[in-house]
Amino acid sequence: MHEFYQMPLFIKLKVKDIEKSKEWYKNVLDFDSVFDFPGVDGIITMSHLRGIKYQDLMLIQDEQVNSSNSVIINIFSNNINRIYQFALENNTNIIQEPTVQPWNAKELTLEDPDGYIFTITESLDTDKKFDSVIDNVKDQI
Repeated sequence: MHEFYQMPLFIKLKVKDIEKSKEWYKNVLDFDSVFDFPGVDGIITMSHLRGIKYQDLMLIQDEQVNSSNSVIINIFSNNINRIYQFALENNTNIIQEPTVQPWNAKELTLEDPDGYIFTITESLDTDKKFDSVIDNVKDQI
């Protein structure tokens, strides 16, 4: 059973094939379906998906999908290598393989079936203080 809570922020994504998208989000990002809303014909028109708590997405079935590369959705993960492997197994367009960044993170950038871009971020040193991370980034510029 899923916990229900007020979502402080969530993203709605228009998708051409809601079932294909749900399968990709499950197989690659390990998002589960919380709720599917059928239209009057019984076909799913909206699907609420969730990764970990507060990682909620709404998929909206739409014939006209115009994804944009001006928005990149960032998701935190504790196991970026697992997601990378799932992405490879599901023939995902990998924009950037897992790469260590100067801001104390390893990042992986993927494209979903509708062209939405996701960066998956994993902390490298969870004990590192914010000021130390910022100082390290300044040294890299």
